[in-house]
Amino acid sequence: MNSPLQDPLADRLHALKQRFVERLKVELVSLEAYGQKLEQQDVELESMRNCVQRLHQLAGSAGTFGFPEVGELARELEKRLKTEVEHWPDNAGAGHPGAEACTGLAVQFRALVARMKTESAEPVPDRDQAATTVIDEASLHGQQVRLLVVSDGLSELDDLVKELSRYGFNVLVLGLSDDRFSETNRAALLDNVATAICWHGMVERVARQVSGHHADAWPYLMPLVCIGETGQFEQRYRVASAGARAFFPEPVDVPELVERVETFVEEKTSRVRGRVMIIDDDRELAEHYSLVLAAAGIEPRVVNDPAQLLEALHGFEPDLVLMDIELGHYSGVTLAGMIRFHARWLSLPIIYLSAEDDLESQLQALSGGADEFLVKPISDDYLIRSVQMRCQRARQLSELMNRDSLTRLLKHSIIKQEVERERLRSMRGDYPSCAVLLDIDHFKQVNDTWGHAQGDVVIRALANLLRNRLRESDAIGRYGGEEFLVVLSNCDAPAAEHLVGRILQNFSELEFAVGEQAFQVTFSAGIALINQFAEGDQAIEAADRALYARKRAGRNGVMIYDQSMAGRSLSPADGF
Repeated sequence: MNSPLQDPLADRLHALKQRFVERLKVELVSLEAYGQKLEQQDVELESMRNCVQRLHQLAGSAGTFGFPEVGELARELEKRLKTEVEHWPDNAGAGHPGAEACTGLAVQFRALVARMKTESAEPVPDRDQAATTVIDEASLHGQQVRLLVVSDGLSELDDLVKELSRYGFNVLVLGLSDDRFSETNRAALLDNVATAICWHGMVERVARQVSGHHADAWPYLMPLVCIGETGQFEQRYRVASAGARAFFPEPVDVPELVERVETFVEEKTSRVRGRVMIIDDDRELAEHYSLVLAAAGIEPRVVNDPAQLLEALHGFEPDLVLMDIELGHYSGVTLAGMIRFHARWLSLPIIYLSAEDDLESQLQALSGGADEFLVKPISDDYLIRSVQMRCQRARQLSELMNRDSLTRLLKHSIIKQEVERERLRSMRGDYPSCAVLLDIDHFKQVNDTWGHAQGDVVIRALANLLRNRLRESDAIGRYGGEEFLVVLSNCDAPAAEHLVGRILQNFSELEFAVGEQAFQVTFSAGIALINQFAEGDQAIEAADRALYARKRAGRNGVMIYDQSMAGRSLSPADGF
């Protein structure tokens, strides 16, 4: 949403603009002197190259700091000087380019210098007159999610409400005549509800009640899920035309419904997260980009010295790289090629952010290994939206590679890495964290009795429950088959035991229907304090020993690792 700059951000951006004006004054002296040399036809190749680099930075940054005319004049002058550099004879000394070219260039220099004098002489507007930018709403993930079930008093939705409550949702049941649907209360309802659910016969009325004066936006503010008797085309079409985002025929596949709701919750409440590395030798401009992106919930890392690039990549692991194509003595195109030397970074999106506006030059630059080209100056709003979109796409690709297809949880290798990462973080931060291994009890019997398809439903149900009940800072993975590995950050063992016990209680209350029959399932869990071990794998093994100790003690419970378990066999010979 568009909102005024937050005070700390506005203060820092205001200070940056003042720094840029001071820089303009320094550049003014240098460029004015160079213009006088051109008038005297006293120029050298190296000094001209240096001037091209200065103009390139000015063309890219002036517009961002509120001086678009300076930027445009610098851009045109940079182009002309580049042409002269490219055609500079190998044996030419001082005096090249020719008299006519020098005179033309000198005229352009005088125009640029005059504009810079005017701009640098004008006072920077007060902070409260600064521009606005896009600031995302804070993420709500981790709080209990509220669902709205709209009832006509006739449809049987009580069982569904109970099932959704067991998954940890806060379910609010309202009738269409409830005064909370009134004009004065509708906004508060929208703000506090993640998803609405109704019977398909009510879809048009619910849509009218919910939408108010926001008919185009409401399906995304509060997605509507419809439940119906059949999945016929006409019925689905009617539901879709009313603005519903999903349709579930009866009997409702509750785990699948929960998974869809989770998707809507992520869309509505969580920021588009991402890590962006900004590689630019223009310190003020790079800091400006960094501040703006950080305010939008994106974690930036600035690299001003290209020689530090590879080390920074490995330490930061960005989702996206923003890079200028001219970085002093270094070429961004060459640096992009260097990044692609490493198999680890072959899929890393690299976006050039440069004042270069020649399409042919852009195409040549992209052939070096980058993915896209954004032309400076770029507005804060456009930068944020561009980066958010590309980070989201990068993360979607990462999800496909790193997530288990059945549960959408982290794959075995990735969740193991998370244990080690959390061990290192917790050691640096001096706080406790736990690794938890969960295993569904008697899962072979579930498959043998009810079929493997129903076994998949049970696995997805536990995955959805874990995702809904744990914090965003916690990592959840499918460790293998019916086994899950969870990393609880900043959580000691007794707190972990209490939390996992509550999740076990909720899971054991879920009923899985197969025709006229139903069954319930439990799990066992082992907990190990990650900080007690020198390696993440050791913490996982300890949690595994605690898990098997719990199974030997009768399953359906949670146990914390202690040293007495260290020598026990992990053989599954007892049929656990």
